[in-house]
Amino acid sequence: MSKFVDLYNQQMDFQSDLIRKGVYEDYGVEGGEVKLPADYPRLESYQIQQLVSEIGEVLEADKRWKSFRNGKYDPAGKKDEIADCFIVLMNVAAFSGLSAEDVLEAIEKKITVNNERKKSL
Repeated sequence: MSKFVDLYNQQMDFQSDLIRKGVYEDYGVEGGEVKLPADYPRLESYQIQQLVSEIGEVLEADKRWKSFRNGKYDPAGKKDEIADCFIVLMNVAAFSGLSAEDVLEAIEKKITVNNERKKSL
């Protein structure tokens, strides 16, 4: 099993625990047994909103992109926030019903497509 699949499955266990504890009841998901990945559109939407927040935290950790007041750079913080983005994207995928293998296959396919496009540049 790949490292990605292992990490994805660990995140699914974590999210399943949150569901069992009732954390997501406001999103129409009651506690109890659940098998992720599963199609939960409201939780997918919540996770996408969370991703926007995490991306903002990446920008906050490294403000060198600004044309003024651009001295802030926290490499360790930026790395942590980028990790948070990947974790939240795993949640988006899981609550869209995608398995680790589905995501990995899509990533590999998209990278191949991008490399083909590059040839025409």
